[in-house]
Amino acid sequence: MEHNTRILIVDDNESIHEDFCKVLVHEQNEDRAALDELEAELFGDNGNGLKNNTPDDTLKYEVDSALQGQEALAMVNKAAQEGRPYALIFMDVRMPPGWDGIETISRIWLKHPYIEMVLCTAYSDYTWDDIIEKLGSNDKLLFLRKPFDAIAVQQMALSLVKKWNLGEQARNYVQNLEQEVEQRTLQLKDLLAELEAKNAELADSNNQLKRAVLHDALTGLPNRILFHDRLEQAIKLATRNKTQFAVAMMDLNGFKEINDQRGHLSGDYVLKTVADRIQKTLRNSDTVARLGGDEFAFVLPTVARESPDIVLKKIMSAFAEPITMDSNGEKINVGASIGITLYPDHGIDVDALIGRADAAMYTAKRDGSGICMYGENTDKAATG
Repeated sequence: MEHNTRILIVDDNESIHEDFCKVLVHEQNEDRAALDELEAELFGDNGNGLKNNTPDDTLKYEVDSALQGQEALAMVNKAAQEGRPYALIFMDVRMPPGWDGIETISRIWLKHPYIEMVLCTAYSDYTWDDIIEKLGSNDKLLFLRKPFDAIAVQQMALSLVKKWNLGEQARNYVQNLEQEVEQRTLQLKDLLAELEAKNAELADSNNQLKRAVLHDALTGLPNRILFHDRLEQAIKLATRNKTQFAVAMMDLNGFKEINDQRGHLSGDYVLKTVADRIQKTLRNSDTVARLGGDEFAFVLPTVARESPDIVLKKIMSAFAEPITMDSNGEKINVGASIGITLYPDHGIDVDALIGRADAAMYTAKRDGSGICMYGENTDKAATG
C-alpha cells in the first residue's frame, strides 16, 4: 500500500476548512516564490544555489472537508470502500444541529478503529473522563485548542499520519503473517491427514502380513507357529495357577482318497468346511489350528470345567452330518481320529504334549475308536 496522506477536516465553519488547507496544502504559487526570495535575502545562499535553512520535508497531504458528522461518516465509509482510507481526521467538537464531534468519532471508530483523531475545540461540554468513558480509547486521540497554531497543526499532521502508516504496515504484516500461518496450518493438517492415512494403511498391511504369517491361508485358522505360541502361553498360565488343560491332535480319515479321487479343490473344500464346523463347537478360550495337510491341533483349557470326553465329543459332532460337495447335492461322510494329552499329567513342555497327543491319535486311527487318551501303552501301540 502506498504512503497514505489523506486528511479529513470536519467542522461546521467553512472558514476553518480554509485555514487548515492554508496550513497543510503547500502550493508553489507567486506568494511562495516571493517568500523564498525574502528568505534568501535574509539568510543568504551557500554559493551552490541552496539556501542555508533546513529543507522542507513536510508531507504532501490530500485534504477533504465535511461540514457535519453524518457527512463525515459517509465520506470515511466511501474512502475505505475505494481502498483509499483517511489516516487522520481533525474533528470539531460542536457541530449543531447534528452529531457533535464525540458522537461522530464513536460512530466512525465502530467500523474504522485505526483512524487517528484530533479533537478541535475552544471549549468542551465534556471532561477528559467523559470522553474516555464514551470513546473507550485515548491512544488515537489528541486535542487542539482553538484558535489553533499553524506549527501545532503541521506537527500533529506529520506525526499522526506517519503513525497511521506505521500502524498500517504493522497491521498488514500481522495479517499476512496470520494468513501464512493459517495456510501453513492447513498444509500441516493435510500432511497430518495424509500421514495418518498412510499409517493406517501401513498398520492394515502389517496386520495382514502378521495374519498371513500366523494363520493358515486356506482355513483362516492359526498355523503351526501361532499354535506353538498359544500352547507355550497355556503352559505358563497353568503352571502359575496350578491348573490342568488338554492338547489334542486330529487327523481326517480317508482324506488322501478324497484328494486322489476328487482333486485338490474338493479336498480344500472339505478342509474349510471341517474348520468352520469345529470353530462353531468350541469356546472362545479354546484354540484350534491347522498344522498342515489334514492335520489339526487343539489347546483346550476347558477341561478344568469339563471332562476331556465331553470336549472331544463336541469336536466329533462336527462330523455327524455329511458334507454337501456340489450344486448337485452330492454328499460325503468325513470322519476323524483324535488323540489327547493332559498337562501336566502327560507332559510339561510343548514337544512332549504334542508328541504324545500325536501318538494317541494314531492309536485311535489304527483301532478305529475315533478318540484316544494318551496312556502308558500308547507309544508302543502307535509304533506297533
